[in-house]
Amino acid sequence: MLRAYKYRIYPDPRQKELIDKTFGCCRWVYNTCLYLRKWLWETRTAVSAYDLMKQVSETKLDCPWLKEPDSQALNAAILNMDQAYQHFFKHGMGFPRYKKRNGHQSFCCPCNTREVNWETSTLTIPKIQDIPIVLSRRFKGKIKTVTISRTPTRKYYASILVDTGEPTASKPPVDEDKTIGIDLGIKDFAITSEGIKISNPKYLDQKIDRLKVLQHRASHHKKGSGKRKKANLRVAIQHERITNQRKDFLHKLSTKLVCENQATSFVVENLAVRNMVKNHHLAKAISDAGWSEFVRQLKYKSEWYGKNFIQIGRFEPSSKTCSHCGAINQTLTLQDREWVCGDCGTCHDRDINAARNIKHFGLKTGAGSSEVPVKQRRLRRAMKRESMLPQSI
Repeated sequence: MLRAYKYRIYPDPRQKELIDKTFGCCRWVYNTCLYLRKWLWETRTAVSAYDLMKQVSETKLDCPWLKEPDSQALNAAILNMDQAYQHFFKHGMGFPRYKKRNGHQSFCCPCNTREVNWETSTLTIPKIQDIPIVLSRRFKGKIKTVTISRTPTRKYYASILVDTGEPTASKPPVDEDKTIGIDLGIKDFAITSEGIKISNPKYLDQKIDRLKVLQHRASHHKKGSGKRKKANLRVAIQHERITNQRKDFLHKLSTKLVCENQATSFVVENLAVRNMVKNHHLAKAISDAGWSEFVRQLKYKSEWYGKNFIQIGRFEPSSKTCSHCGAINQTLTLQDREWVCGDCGTCHDRDINAARNIKHFGLKTGAGSSEVPVKQRRLRRAMKRESMLPQSI
């Protein structure tokens, strides 16, 4: 099983200089190869990532500064560009963008010279040895890759991907009584099929006034000046605080759902967040919620702890369908938070009804466990009644 551990590192000035040079070289290689790939595509010429790696090796004769960082880090940047380029054509993702000098920077160390010294709390990567690191968590296993990153607030981190050697946890059969449907919203972040509502903290709204003040101050300084850089750093620190609060909330919530209840299956809706943020009235609230990150965390934590993760289609009428009789209310609008079914007369809370329908659609498809089919409640009752009947001689 693969697990990633992220630690804070404190490189000295010499190590920091080499790390920053590696950031710049990897960014230059990424942007150059992307420009070359785009130009060759316009001329209908195919080129692979390994052909670009050979060209980078030849470019080192004219650009000797490319020899300072690790060559494997440059190759990893080319592979990342190629993966993003392939996703654009195969999966409909956005076209790869050029990397900027400011903002988040990172490079990967995929070769074998990687070591963590637990006694001295140091990290060793190719060409950089004994980087001070804060080892808050101890891991056991083989190190696969180490990714060094730098945030806009000039903080350095090391993300270590470890192969723990543990087998993947086996998943139980999908049981209706132990399945939870989760509907994601803006007013309430998550609503379960059991009727539990988890409020949305809205960290961006809490600090939006302070963020506006800092951005206003930064805009009044001259571009390129030292005062503007300091003001932009204060804005980046404020954004980082909001991001950390949001991540902490999502991690705690996803861990609580997976570990602190008896549910063995979770059903969520496949939301098209990229299309939903095009609504300018709800774009800020949707981006602040972090639905995609929550679904990602819930998915891989379900894999860790042997739980079933089911994702239904985004076009299922979860809000308009009556969870009691199955009738569809075509006149339901976004402003209707409660509605009464015209067929059976049941009064529904919009969000709880949607969560129950999400659970029903997930059990109907059975997409979470291909090995063992879903045990419906009617099937279990029929089997129980059949076992109680007297056996014929």
